[in-house]
Amino acid sequence: MAQISSSNRSSSRGRGGPFARVRERLLRLAGALGLGLTTAAGSPAAAQAPAQPVPQHWISYAQMTGNQFQAWLSDPDSETVQRLHAWMQERMLQEGPAVPPAPLIVRVWVGQAGKVERLEFASLGQPQVDEDLRALLTAQPLSEPPPPDMRQPMVLQLELSFVAKG
Repeated sequence: MAQISSSNRSSSRGRGGPFARVRERLLRLAGALGLGLTTAAGSPAAAQAPAQPVPQHWISYAQMTGNQFQAWLSDPDSETVQRLHAWMQERMLQEGPAVPPAPLIVRVWVGQAGKVERLEFASLGQPQVDEDLRALLTAQPLSEPPPPDMRQPMVLQLELSFVAKG
């Protein structure tokens, strides 16, 4: 009996480690997609209900979409991108020490033709900035449509980094 409680204590200590936190974050993101991820060392509850791995073609499509969004958000020739980045710079200056902006989590629904049909994200604090972000990510279709069997929405983490003015 003492051995069981001892192992329970050591496993609860392990859950707080950096790898466990990364695993938990991935599981939360996959849960938002309605997907399950397999992990090498899961909790006892996870062992009872086998998780289905995320198909590689879904992962590839999500990566392609994220990369395309990042390119659109970094286009130095776009007035909308310049306005968005000017707002980010102003906000960072007002908030004090130079801290990198937090990643932006977006939920994306993509139609059969590759057009972003719906986009959800937490407000950035100003209606114009939210409108600019929405316009940038929905103005043009993605280079490919989603796989027909892919569950939606995709949950993507985007980085808003500065661009040089043209």
